[in-house]
Amino acid sequence: MIEKTQRRLRQARFFYEHLLNARRQTSGDPEAFRFYFSAFIQSARSVTWALKKEEREKWKKWEPMWRANRSEEEQKLLKIATDLRNVEVKEGGANLPMELEEVVIDAFVETSRVEASNPMGGISAWGQVRKQKVNRLIHYFEDEDGKQEVTALCQRYLDVLENVIREFCADMNANAGK
Repeated sequence: MIEKTQRRLRQARFFYEHLLNARRQTSGDPEAFRFYFSAFIQSARSVTWALKKEEREKWKKWEPMWRANRSEEEQKLLKIATDLRNVEVKEGGANLPMELEEVVIDAFVETSRVEASNPMGGISAWGQVRKQKVNRLIHYFEDEDGKQEVTALCQRYLDVLENVIREFCADMNANAGK
């Protein structure tokens, strides 16, 4: 049941994991986060579209009742996600302000290095792991309620989508004999 929808949900999870990895980076391509955000928000937003396409009649009957039972916070999150997706696709990208965050990481500090004398060659390095302070970029979404860290917003949206699919399948299975 709903294989294409399930694939879209897995795709959204895939890009969300890459988004998290890009957030954790302290160096590398600064655009990676934005690219993964774009891929995430587009694939995530397409989950309910795929469901509507796969199960048009069932979705038409089920969706209004499901939407009416969403909390005010979930309703707002659904609107934010739709707006972010539209800006991302139709206006060249969402405005995601950035700030530097200082974090402590374990860093390998080399104390000595020796050229290995074996047929395979190579280098052996000795050192120790020390705590080191570094900066990394944190991306935010801002609205009238203030700013929200983007990956936290995306996690909440992904949770809502997973619940949509779970609830839809449970309701369709419960009604299958009726």
